[in-house]
Amino acid sequence: MNQFIQNNLSTFYLWYAEIPDIKPESEKDPKEYFKALLSSKDKWSLITDDANGLLEEMAGTGETYGYGLAYGRFKDSDKCFAVVQYVYPGSPAAEKLKRGDIIVELNSQSFTESDLSKLTNPGTLNLGMGKQEGNVIAPSGKTVTITSRKMDADPVLITKLFERGNHKIGYLMYTNFTKTFNTSIVKAFNEFKEAGITDLILDLRYNHGGDDDASTFLCSAIVPKEKAVVGTLLSKETWNSPCQKIFESDSQYGNLLNRFFVETNCNLDLPSQKVYILTSGETVSASEYTIACLKAFMDVELVGTKTYGKYVTMYAFSPQYEENGKLVADRELANWLIFPVCSRFTNIDGYPNSLEGMTPQHEVKEDLFNGIQLGDENEPLLAEALSLISGTRRMQAKGRSIETSPVFNMLPKAFNDIKSNRIIHVK
Repeated sequence: MNQFIQNNLSTFYLWYAEIPDIKPESEKDPKEYFKALLSSKDKWSLITDDANGLLEEMAGTGETYGYGLAYGRFKDSDKCFAVVQYVYPGSPAAEKLKRGDIIVELNSQSFTESDLSKLTNPGTLNLGMGKQEGNVIAPSGKTVTITSRKMDADPVLITKLFERGNHKIGYLMYTNFTKTFNTSIVKAFNEFKEAGITDLILDLRYNHGGDDDASTFLCSAIVPKEKAVVGTLLSKETWNSPCQKIFESDSQYGNLLNRFFVETNCNLDLPSQKVYILTSGETVSASEYTIACLKAFMDVELVGTKTYGKYVTMYAFSPQYEENGKLVADRELANWLIFPVCSRFTNIDGYPNSLEGMTPQHEVKEDLFNGIQLGDENEPLLAEALSLISGTRRMQAKGRSIETSPVFNMLPKAFNDIKSNRIIHVK
């Protein structure tokens, strides 16, 4: 396995020139060997010995509780809590939890940062719930039990229609880029077209990325029809210099350098030729790719907070060997996959050209504690986008919130763990 790792990283890794000279036989653990070869710039490359589980999760068909969580830590303590961001309809979580619910105990115990992965690992969880009292979070005495199960987690989480004056507005919340559910985009957008929408609000605030085929499809459905011509250049990828030279010299590798508009049968062809996108620090990778690509062809207004800043692509490699002139899967290592960073993406104008996140034109911080559900016209980010479209002043949302300095801090999410979705090509 270690030789396989070295061979692929030395050939395809974006920072191949920085790989240290560590012999494959010097480390018994493939995961440790893989990590030892990575550049200090690299926060994303990963390796797994559970290929099937990871690929199912990325496809939205794995075992799950069906919720998204934000995390916080109490001040002057290592104890943490979680807040529900959203739940998938029909999921185990949807039966007992909703946005804004607070979790303070896991299996009758308080928990720390090292325990957070247990809240998403498959199994059965006994969750001790919390409540907000002024600027304090305290146990409520209520316990909720949920058991994970396999389900189709459709990333088209919410679709809604709003009317503001002469504007008919379609709102779509999209949680993960996976081509498995492109049909859900087709259904939602055709319903928007039938309703005659003039404007689109695309909510990517919790979208951690995923499959670039899905993001290409989404872009092809949003960019005005006259510009989204099938086969027209949408984006570019840049590899390490040896790979770039080989790919540029042989047309069979063209799909590794460029992405093109595709047929969707649901292009919105918006009269406004503008899209409003809701963002946060959890708007990552393929979400940022989508924003960048759209910017080259239409007006894009970002509402929310700064995106994460991940503009690299990762490719999946599985162990293979040559047999009778053909590459076949290595059955002994069949459950291993490596996902190294192999290239950087930009739109057709060369944007983005840094690792900084994208700063919204309209900064609005979301409030998980105000009791307002996603898709509600009073939810702060959605309300701001609606007001921008209609040209009316946004009213401050009513509901509970934290007015004074809280006795806790919300934790930023890391996107360097095996559970995080990314823009990945499986080859």
